[in-house]
Amino acid sequence: MIFSTLKQFNCFLIFIFFGIICCLIYNIFSIIFLKNFQKKSKNIAFDTFFYGFFNIFLVFLINLFNFGKFSFALIFAFYIGFLLNKFMFNKLVVFFENKWYNLLTRLFPKGEKHNASKSKKS
Repeated sequence: MIFSTLKQFNCFLIFIFFGIICCLIYNIFSIIFLKNFQKKSKNIAFDTFFYGFFNIFLVFLINLFNFGKFSFALIFAFYIGFLLNKFMFNKLVVFFENKWYNLLTRLFPKGEKHNASKSKKS
């Protein structure tokens, strides 16, 4: 890095912000795909995909803002932002996920789809 003391606090706040943004993206996809109502193997695949994507994004941010210099403070800031958002909005995500699940079960009941195909054959 050319000037190692220049704008360190700004970079720290930027990494916290991007950690919050990544957690918002994770929460939105968690609600859309009903993560809590899926099987354990699908949950593991979902988490592996998103955490892998976020780690690649973190490496991109380190190269962009810190000129490729490895810094625990910036990685720590990213994960602080991610975990801060995850714990603060956990109940809100569960609430919206339940609402979305209830809406989908009202619109597409499991038995109705099967019965509709039988009535067309008769």
